[in-house]
Amino acid sequence: MWARVLKLICEELGDRELFLLEADKDLKWFGAPVKEVCEKVNFDARNSEIAQTVKASLQEVQGEGWIVYVDPFNNFADIYEANKPRYRNRWNQERPYDISETRFRVGFFPSREEAYDSSSRFQRE
Repeated sequence: MWARVLKLICEELGDRELFLLEADKDLKWFGAPVKEVCEKVNFDARNSEIAQTVKASLQEVQGEGWIVYVDPFNNFADIYEANKPRYRNRWNQERPYDISETRFRVGFFPSREEAYDSSSRFQRE
C-alpha cells in the first residue's frame, strides 16, 4: 500500500519542492525531498524497506505551511499546519511525529488549498 501511494505522490508532486517529513518532540523537522526519494525507492519493495529508504534520506529542514498526514492502511489523510502537529507516535519518544511502515507526512505546502487537493487525491487512490 505504501508503494502505491508513494508512486502517486511521485507522479503528482515529484517536480515540486516538497518533503516526506518527520519531527522530533521539539518540532525540529527532518525531511527527505520527494524528488530524491522517487529516484531511489524500489516500488516493488516491502513497506518496511520503503520506509527505511525514506528514513535514510532524512536531513534537517526548515519549513512552514501545511502538512498532509497519510495513513494508507486506514485510507486516511488529513491536513494541518506545520506548527501544530498531530498524530503523535507515543512509542517513539525521540521522534514522535515519525515515518513508519503505516504512516508518513508530506509537506510543506504553501496553502491549505494545495494541501487539501493533494490529500483528497491520496485518499481517493
